[in-house]
Amino acid sequence: MMMPTDSMTDLAPTPNALAALRDGSGLDPNSKRVLQTAVDTVVETLDLPLAWVSLLDERGQGIHVQRLNTDDSTLSLAGCDRYDDSSYFCPRVVQTQQPLVIRDAARTPEYANQPLVQELGVRAYLGVPLMNQRGECFGTLAVIDTAPRSFHPHDITLMELAAESAMLKLEIAARGSSATPKIEPAPLPQDQQTSASAVQTQLLDRFLQDLRNPLTSVMGMTSVLNREIYGPLRRKQKEYLDIIHNSGQYMLAMVEEILMLRELTAFDSELSLSPVDLDMLCQQVLNILEPLASRREQQLNLSIEDSDRRWSLDKAKFQQLLYHLVAHLIQNSDLGARLQLRVQRCSSGQLELSLASCQSPQGETLPESELERFGVISTTAAPSARGASSLREVSLFGKLQAKPMQADDPELGLFFACQLVHVQQGTLTIRGSQTDGYRYVVRLGDRRDPHD
Repeated sequence: MMMPTDSMTDLAPTPNALAALRDGSGLDPNSKRVLQTAVDTVVETLDLPLAWVSLLDERGQGIHVQRLNTDDSTLSLAGCDRYDDSSYFCPRVVQTQQPLVIRDAARTPEYANQPLVQELGVRAYLGVPLMNQRGECFGTLAVIDTAPRSFHPHDITLMELAAESAMLKLEIAARGSSATPKIEPAPLPQDQQTSASAVQTQLLDRFLQDLRNPLTSVMGMTSVLNREIYGPLRRKQKEYLDIIHNSGQYMLAMVEEILMLRELTAFDSELSLSPVDLDMLCQQVLNILEPLASRREQQLNLSIEDSDRRWSLDKAKFQQLLYHLVAHLIQNSDLGARLQLRVQRCSSGQLELSLASCQSPQGETLPESELERFGVISTTAAPSARGASSLREVSLFGKLQAKPMQADDPELGLFFACQLVHVQQGTLTIRGSQTDGYRYVVRLGDRRDPHD
């Protein structure tokens, strides 16, 4: 058995990333279904004897999902099971993170003496890396043939698309399970378990989960069509595909937000504190909001020092306050603006989040309409009389609490963020000056991770 080299284990995905695919010692059912679909697709489309997915971990590689073409009797599936190092071909794909094409392994000195070639008669191989959006390589998607075969560029493209589509589905599912765990409805009192409202709530949970899967497929298929693997597209066709893809992303973001919102089953209860990595947590929220920002051609940026990452928070409440605060600024900022979220630890030991948008030529600040709405600047005063250098700080909770809210009120999400900050014994203000710009500022109590 070939042992993993240092370069292979260095390329292994982080334990948390790989853990998202697992359920105990094996693949979780959803990950296995996604990978099996990719394997089935390439076997049937390329009409080859065998395809597999080989995942990389700290122990090396092993075949985790495979498909034997039942129309081809030249290869034994049991024989391939013995070589769980993925035939020695796959580690090369992981090392280079590039497709590996072998027309005839028996005539290739580097591979001619390998067991799969000598004992099972494997001759041709095509493997592509399974990469996530952070550039981590999880393993390979590969096909083999028992006869020499020249793989064409469109064969490689098909394999890459199948791998890309599978990883997209897995990343969306992992993001949902980490940022918004799969909904397990909170236990209801015994006398309510059969009530209509309880059944309605559980049905809603199920419908939301079921909606997420076809939306993921829609985005994957539109991505495949946009690559023009099945032929060139007309300009109008590409335009419509982009609309479908972007709309699917936006709908999926809304589903993720509803699932996150459903997690707040005990809004007024005591805080459920746990150690979190703020960098990862904030990035998860920004990822969910990315489709909303893209529709307005905006960019979302996060800045945080490594020393400020570890904190103890009520994860669900923090996610929601950040989501609604950023979403509010997205909707109120100009098209093409850049939104900047900064996270830092204050000298007082509190956690501070500041959020503003960069809208040239004003620089980094909040939209003027937002500042006027909350009385930070006067609509009648001349710019020179607005206190260019004086620092101002205005609390938002009281102002929003005194205002009657309707379901279509544009400030409803911001008010919800204020309530979530208040529940966590924090403050949400607008702070700054005309000279330095204004920002939303959230401050939460000193709950640094004691193990930091």
